[in-house]
Amino acid sequence: MTARLDKDRLAVLVHEVRSPVAALAAVAETAAAPPDGESDALPALVRLALSACRAIERIVMDVAIASIRLEPVDMSALVSDAVAAHRVQGADVAVVLQEGLLVDGDPVRLLQVVDNLIANALVHGGSSEVTVRASRNEDAIDVVVSDTGSGIPTDQLDHIFDAGVRLGVVTPGSGLGLALARAIAEAHGGSLAARSAPGQGAAFTLALPAILDQPDTAASSS
Repeated sequence: MTARLDKDRLAVLVHEVRSPVAALAAVAETAAAPPDGESDALPALVRLALSACRAIERIVMDVAIASIRLEPVDMSALVSDAVAAHRVQGADVAVVLQEGLLVDGDPVRLLQVVDNLIANALVHGGSSEVTVRASRNEDAIDVVVSDTGSGIPTDQLDHIFDAGVRLGVVTPGSGLGLALARAIAEAHGGSLAARSAPGQGAAFTLALPAILDQPDTAASSS
């Protein structure tokens, strides 16, 4: 009975989310391709909005069938893109990474995970410093998103990946972000874990199997 109810709720969610996203995508498409003679300077942000709409459409549909489409993904570039998107919105996010960190993964879904972790750190870390690090760790690629905020209460740390759990009742969200992020990590044969101590911030580590035989590269930061 519970499984049937979950499927019914998912069907309603897919239906309800698709309509407004499709409408936004239609608006973005029109703005991205203005009639002849009109300015085409609108651009980058409109194209970014359109791309985001298409990604959301795909994510919503794929949640229903839990599909992961694998291809070689450069996690260095993916992390850089995720950080850049938050910086455009005015967030102060530092990034430290190695180049050429390749995994076999779904770029849309992995970007969803990294974006979620950064957004969580910005919200729950308050005005603390948020840093994203990506590096090779033996046969895995680790992406670590950390903050220096108040940390996660010890009694909540074991439950933050449970569906419906939110770290603060005053913050917006469905409580599904971390649960979905962990599910995506595990669907890639990886893991998502958290460590924290009260008053010492929190760190979330996304670990993914590396594509082997990658050349080692020097670390860079910005």
